[in-house]
Amino acid sequence: MTSTPPSSAPTPSRPRRRLLWWAPPIVIVAGLGLSIWSWTTSLLEMQSVSEARTVADFVENVGRWASRYGGVHVRTVGTHNAIPGNFLTRTAYSLNADQVATLSAAMAPDLKSLETYHWKNPALIQREVADVVAESGSKASFRLTAASVLNTGNAPNEFEKRAMGAIRDAANVDAKSAAAQEYWEVQGRRLYFGRSVVAQKTCLRCHDKAENAPEFLRTNVAFNGGGGFGYVEGKPAGLISVNLPLPEPASMLRHMPLATWAGITLVALGLAWGVSTLVRARDAARRRAEARRAREARRSRRSSSSRS
Repeated sequence: MTSTPPSSAPTPSRPRRRLLWWAPPIVIVAGLGLSIWSWTTSLLEMQSVSEARTVADFVENVGRWASRYGGVHVRTVGTHNAIPGNFLTRTAYSLNADQVATLSAAMAPDLKSLETYHWKNPALIQREVADVVAESGSKASFRLTAASVLNTGNAPNEFEKRAMGAIRDAANVDAKSAAAQEYWEVQGRRLYFGRSVVAQKTCLRCHDKAENAPEFLRTNVAFNGGGGFGYVEGKPAGLISVNLPLPEPASMLRHMPLATWAGITLVALGLAWGVSTLVRARDAARRRAEARRAREARRSRRSSSSRS
């Protein structure tokens, strides 16, 4: 009489078992790499938002500086100088006493000594600074816009419309919230940022009701865009719009400190060492178990032979 050794369930082959052991650390390392990439992308976006805020601060400070003096007058002498861009009012003077007498006598003055002052308000100054920045080839650019504008050249684009809508909705809920102050989007590899411009009392001089606007606005064709009125003090009235390129994540990774890369390498090596140790321990346990089963099978066969 012979006995059949107890059958055991088939076990995976050694390569398959090793793959099963290595799969978790591979997933962990891949997850770690994805997390680093995602963190880097998020960090670069917030860095770009910080840069956009700095640009918006600069634009606001240009406006504050110009407001200290009620705007700026650009002086030209004679008639050969080009008109210095857009302006709100223009005043001409002749400071020579002889010319005053000539003017009094209704005679033509010497135009070479004629001085003309073109008045630009803070908003015009900010617009011209934006034009200079754009012409300089700077990677970052900015402009001022509003939902309703005097100059059609300042009309908002699609992003700016969305930004003003989002800021307006947030301001209706909580005017002091961060969402009521700024809004941004990432499109492709560029950041588009908008900061709210709140109407001040001084803004209402020109932007209250159309019938209350100064004559120089109502008669100046450059500011007859059909809008730009109806501002309310303390409410969002316009937008400082900034756009700039986002740095490439790969570029930041190339410039990461050596200590950071050393830490990442140590983590990866630690995972590999830990898994390798577990694999070796598992293989050793499997070999011991197989040897024990073989010994038991031999004893069982000897015992069966002795009984037969």
